[in-house]
Amino acid sequence: MRSLILFDLHYQDNNPLSRRQLDRIVETEGDFDSVILGGDNAELSSGLQNHKVLFERLKTRFDCPAGFITGNHELWGKLANLSSWRLINEIFPDLGKEYGFVHLEQRNLNVGDVSFVGTYGHFDYSFLRQNKGVSMDELLKGIFVTEGKEITWKDRLNMDWEGKRDEEVCAKLIKAFDERIKTSTGKSISISHTIPRLSLNGWPDSPAQYFMEVYSGSNLIGDVLEAHGGEYHFCGHTHAKARDKIGRTRVINLGSDYNILRYAIFQKNDRKCSVEESEVVIS
Repeated sequence: MRSLILFDLHYQDNNPLSRRQLDRIVETEGDFDSVILGGDNAELSSGLQNHKVLFERLKTRFDCPAGFITGNHELWGKLANLSSWRLINEIFPDLGKEYGFVHLEQRNLNVGDVSFVGTYGHFDYSFLRQNKGVSMDELLKGIFVTEGKEITWKDRLNMDWEGKRDEEVCAKLIKAFDERIKTSTGKSISISHTIPRLSLNGWPDSPAQYFMEVYSGSNLIGDVLEAHGGEYHFCGHTHAKARDKIGRTRVINLGSDYNILRYAIFQKNDRKCSVEESEVVIS
């Protein structure tokens, strides 16, 4: 069994660099038994046109089962006059059905004896490090000033969770993720857009990072992996490579970036699982 795993493509059909990245993906050699998209797959656009182009090209090239989760950029509902809840619970599941992609936030993708289990994840401020100069007030506003420069975290401005706090959203999504792992019928390979432990952030410490890293994930995801994780978990979001082990689970942040395509090929032969990683600079 051979699966192609992709994160953080941020596909934009009007961007030549983005189109070249997609060309490189469809040129990937070999046959695959599944394709998995780990969030921030395409930028929100009118009629979800970016997503439609991406999904159509991938399904045309890879004639196999496919699953996806959303990323934070795809949940910026205020930009589309939609709530983030509607996007994650209605709009994207419907789009997935139209193009033959399973939305892993709703159900697992079973391929042979492997179950791909996924969630966007979100953040709950559990990564906040004390005494590093970042306050909850700044985090809730999404604005931080360091070295005379203002940093804005757009999730705080563009997401609309219909009045629910980030902690509530995160707990709800990850509780459902936990249930899907516990009830999976095959060998679980899990996916989250946001990271399960701060050690997966991938960036060196700095005043700016002390602010931005708080939005990179939640310890709740890591707690699920500690209790029920499978052999591998894949994540992204931070655009920086990182590796760690949580319980018995090997966790890989692929670290794909706008001009650096990083992807994984997961393989299972009999009882043995392996991961091959590749990196391509797009110019």
